[in-house]
Amino acid sequence: MRKYEVAALLPDLSISMKQQVAPALPLFEEACSAFARGTLIQTLRGPVAVEDLLPGDYIETSRGTQSITWIGSTTYVPGVHSEESALDSLVRVTAEAFGLGRPGVDLLLGQAARMVVTRTRFRALLGQDSVLVPVIDEADWDRIVPVTPAGGVQLYHLMVQRHATIRVGGLEMETYHPGKMLHSVTSPNMRALFLSMFDNLSELQDFGELSMTRSSREAVDNLLAS
Repeated sequence: MRKYEVAALLPDLSISMKQQVAPALPLFEEACSAFARGTLIQTLRGPVAVEDLLPGDYIETSRGTQSITWIGSTTYVPGVHSEESALDSLVRVTAEAFGLGRPGVDLLLGQAARMVVTRTRFRALLGQDSVLVPVIDEADWDRIVPVTPAGGVQLYHLMVQRHATIRVGGLEMETYHPGKMLHSVTSPNMRALFLSMFDNLSELQDFGELSMTRSSREAVDNLLAS
């Protein structure tokens, strides 16, 4: 089991904050483990550390300015391993790993972090220019490196009104959406427990549609090689 901290923007514009104990499973962990404490997020009032954001704050997204509707957080603890958990390491993306200013500074990211990958052939093959790929898939053990910090690291993820990407340190990163992972959960009790973390939603359909296709580095490479 794992402790999660969640905050949601309610319909009356008040903020619900609570702690919740739930399974240490990817379905729950991915909702709360994309950006390490200290990561700067671009808001209407300038860059703000992710831990200082609140639901209702407006941030710049690929779909224009949107308000944050939900924030999830959990703690990466080194040396605690579980066969079911995916949160067994973090990823350090060094400054300019993807080119000038991409990112501008080192980023420490969780396993839930996905970034935009763009290829010229995607338009002909997929009907779109870009896909979302887990940052861990880009690991080269030089500029993008899996790391196991010596101490605990607080991790966060953000949800906005409509699923989108945000610019984090010069990289286009995904806001939170459970995606197809929900379809793998057949237990009504597990689904209900998951939904109970989102006081801003009434039903699973309220997550809306993904704004961009998710893929993996292996699938992208295979597609481009075909």
